[in-house]
Amino acid sequence: MTKDLRHFIDQLRGHGSTDLVEIERQIPRDLYMTLIQEKLAKEGRYPAVLFKDVAGHPWPVVTGLFSSYRLLAHALGVDPTDKGRVLTEFMRREANPIAPIPYAGGTAPVQEVVLQGEGVDLGAALPVQRHCEGDSGRYITIGCMICRDPVSGVINVGTYRHELKGPARMGCMMNPVQHAALIRGRHHDAGKPMEVAIFIGHHPAYHMGAASRGPIEHEELAVTGGLLGEPVELVPCKTVDLAVPAHAEVVIEGRIHPGSFEMDGPFAEYAGYYGGRMNVPVIDVTAITHRRQPIWHDLFPSFREHTQVGLLGREAQLYRRLREVVPTMVGVHLPPSGANFWHCYVSMRKRTQGEGKLAGLAVLGSNYDVKHVVVVDDDIDIYNDEEVLWAIATRVQADESCSIITGSFGAHLDPSAYGEVRSEKGPMTTKVIIDATRPLTRTFAERVRPPRELWDAVNLRDYL
Repeated sequence: MTKDLRHFIDQLRGHGSTDLVEIERQIPRDLYMTLIQEKLAKEGRYPAVLFKDVAGHPWPVVTGLFSSYRLLAHALGVDPTDKGRVLTEFMRREANPIAPIPYAGGTAPVQEVVLQGEGVDLGAALPVQRHCEGDSGRYITIGCMICRDPVSGVINVGTYRHELKGPARMGCMMNPVQHAALIRGRHHDAGKPMEVAIFIGHHPAYHMGAASRGPIEHEELAVTGGLLGEPVELVPCKTVDLAVPAHAEVVIEGRIHPGSFEMDGPFAEYAGYYGGRMNVPVIDVTAITHRRQPIWHDLFPSFREHTQVGLLGREAQLYRRLREVVPTMVGVHLPPSGANFWHCYVSMRKRTQGEGKLAGLAVLGSNYDVKHVVVVDDDIDIYNDEEVLWAIATRVQADESCSIITGSFGAHLDPSAYGEVRSEKGPMTTKVIIDATRPLTRTFAERVRPPRELWDAVNLRDYL
């Protein structure tokens, strides 16, 4: 069975309401889907949510597919209770890419319905929602955009936000350091339009593959194949010279013409604040293709799932780097509490004085988004914020354990970031390393823990 969005939803159904909530009641198109996710989060619940009846549109909408580490585990078919294995399995598959192949089954599912010319109307055809009250409009938030580098010919895949600008126009907000922005610049310099195809609605591994880290020649679709354990099947587009996954739910084809820009925002960003207005490239849409009865996939941008999409790719990058610098590193985690990878927890078996700080420096030198690094001993569960905070409370003296680094490049969407003049907004942040490891050269209090043999022997279900 092909691993697509439908396959994954069926997989989640088998795990009950912990991982998938299905809502039968009709809800308005705007604001309500995100509101329900926030209410679930207040109860400590982060499931995927399938809205079966959205007012004004016949398609169901699924969201929240990346809201928890459990869901990332399900995407890889890994036991969700074994959090450490999720990252190692991701790295194993990422290192064994499988090249995509042509679709050979006749009409591809994603091209069962084809809209071109006057039939293209983004607002009418797609259940795109306004996520938050202060957003400037309706946004596609989890579309994977395919484009081709004119220099190398390599296909690039990445996830960007797209505000609807008209029946056949939408924005494309690309961070200046992202590969698609470089590719767009190369087309612009050559005076040629950049062809694009955005696919929406597929197995989560497609988005994890698109967010994997590497040079511009990095082949995201081959990484996706490795994550799935099967090749991505591609079908040629109808109006642009690109190919798209045949089993996606929806594809939008179009071109970004040189010098075509419009204002975008405000927009509810991942850190929980509204981002300001900015000038972004505009896509002129040439076709919309979709399945006969598609499922629309959405992502709540001002919610933890926004950053979880690329979480494993970033953790894998840090894990490899840290193992080079600190071979006794046990694990690395970018927790949801860090908004956009701004917190990083590292566990290690410290061998010598200063090694905790060395691990922190390696993190900061490997990922500019990270703002606060906490290094702990391997008895601390880095997937549990409470344990990490306990280590800080009991093993840290700030004057010795904390290192502060000012004026470093960071996340430009950090609302507290500053410029070269501290009172100005800019892309710089102050980084902190907290070495919460126990000292090696003096006696330190022993942690209270139950005997390991007894812990392993007792099954709580036998007593409850």
